[in-house]
Amino acid sequence: MPNNRTASARPKTGLQRGTTGYAINFVRSDIMVNLQLDLKRLEQTGITEDICKKIRELLSALVTAASAEPRGSFWQPAVHKVFRDYEHIYKEWNDVKGSDETAIARRDELLSELQDIRHKIANACRQNSHSLSEAYDLQLVDTINEALRDTISVVPGTFTALAKSATRFAARAL
Repeated sequence: MPNNRTASARPKTGLQRGTTGYAINFVRSDIMVNLQLDLKRLEQTGITEDICKKIRELLSALVTAASAEPRGSFWQPAVHKVFRDYEHIYKEWNDVKGSDETAIARRDELLSELQDIRHKIANACRQNSHSLSEAYDLQLVDTINEALRDTISVVPGTFTALAKSATRFAARAL
């Protein structure tokens, strides 16, 4: 009879906390989702350029991490491109000015594009979960955590879902 207790103690993804693989999965399943939730909440008004700059720095940290891994690893060029596309559409989202119906509708349209791109990132993570291992540089985890902290500290209370995600990330992924 198999030991169900041991099987249930293992994470569904097969990735252990404190590993880069776990951190990458957490980015996909928690950080990106909560960033989307905050952007949806802020779509009525958009955000200031200072706040937008910090979000772009966070996205840039993810893009840099995606491009830094060796060829043939989890962070393949296709994933790097998807993160870059997300970063680009995010900038377009924030460049929409005003709170009139047209501006709100345009931000909503771009937010839908961001959602589609986030799903592409999630799919790539799930499809390549077998290649996520402890062999990756844990500096990646520190870089993502630092970018999250910097983004949230500039505008306390603005990114409430992302702040909760950052707290979970620091507790589980580091």
